[in-house]
Amino acid sequence: MNPFIISVCKVMKDMCMLDLQIGKPEMKTGNYPEDNSIIHLGLKGGLTGDVLLCIEHATALQLVSKMMMMPVESIDPIGQSAIAELGNMVAGNAATVFANSNIIIDITTPTYWVGADYQNTNTDYFSVPFSSEAGNMSIDVHINEA
Repeated sequence: MNPFIISVCKVMKDMCMLDLQIGKPEMKTGNYPEDNSIIHLGLKGGLTGDVLLCIEHATALQLVSKMMMMPVESIDPIGQSAIAELGNMVAGNAATVFANSNIIIDITTPTYWVGADYQNTNTDYFSVPFSSEAGNMSIDVHINEA
């Protein structure tokens, strides 16, 4: 989990100038809130599973606004692409951290979902919540057993 936590904090600091506070990790089950932005990334190789960056709607608007350097009032296809790229950067940074520990993973292309449309295929996942001045998000990981 640490490579993902490190990566989320680094990407949000570098790309959005946000300092994240880490909340209490927990196991979760169920679906995501209806209006959240969800970035799904698949893991293959030394680890297989799914990584989801779950961002509250108001937070997603703040992140896209910071990335585009102008106010954004809705998550249009360009905003979806921007948020997906944040997920891609998080996964890429985490892959580098894993590689430094001789764990080689491949990451699928990020896909953007609105929470109401995302069908969680995993019954349980490990969730680490984050808060910032822009709002709340979490990184949720499900690693398949070998």
